[in-house]
Parts: sequence; structure tokens; C-alpha cells
Amino acid sequence: MVNTQFKLGISAMIDMNVSEKNIDFTYEMSKYISENIDISIYGTKFQQICLIFMAMKPTTPPFRPDKKIYRWKHKIFDMYMNVPDYEKFRSATKSEALKIVAELYLTGIKKYLSKQKDFKHELFYKDVKKLFEKEDIITT
Repeated sequence: MVNTQFKLGISAMIDMNVSEKNIDFTYEMSKYISENIDISIYGTKFQQICLIFMAMKPTTPPFRPDKKIYRWKHKIFDMYMNVPDYEKFRSATKSEALKIVAELYLTGIKKYLSKQKDFKHELFYKDVKKLFEKEDIITT
């Protein structure tokens, strides 16, 4: 049984040139991850971890760089990350876009959560990756 007090999420910031089909999976993906992974087993530092992926033309003001925000008082950790190839994401099929976001989530775990003390980021990475592989979102 997954502890519902702890949440994993995915959200998006996109420009109008990105098709709705490339973001309509975010709610289902967030729900699926939260239902299958209990982040409380990796430590008590976070109650929520969220990837906010950004799909905006790099020339679109305001272009935002990748960053993390840790609201320690509420135990919320957000990772803001740009899709690596805007044009590829914009023209991707739904399954291709899902794969891009899943890979970005894993990259965020390595990039940002690996620096957090008192959090078992390696085990978290392994479990999230295994879940994505089980659902054929990514392949090894």
C-alpha cells in the first residue's frame, strides 16, 4: 500500500506550438507513479517530488533555465527541466513525448536528487526506471 501523504508528480509549462497530445498524459503519469512508488521509503526529507517539464522555444521570452526548488518547510522538491530538443518534442507522437518526459524525470533524479542528503536517490532512481520499463515507456 502506497502512503498517500507522499506524492510524486509531473506537470508542464508549454508554449502554444506544442500539441495538447504531448502533455495530456501528465495527470495519468503522475497518478500512476504515485500509486506505484512510495517515496516515504527513500527517506522522510520529501513529501512531494515533482518534475515540471518545460517545452518552450529557447527564443521565447521568458526562457527559463533548468533549476530545482526545495521548499523545505513543506517538504516539496520541484525540478524544472527543459525538454532537450524542443522541435523533436513538439512533433513527437504521444508515446514519443511520454518517453522524452520519462527520461527527463530520470535525468532530474540524477542531476538534483543525487545531491540531497538523507534521501536514497539511487534506489529511487532504480525503482522509477524499473516502473517506466515495466510499462514499456522506456527500454534499456
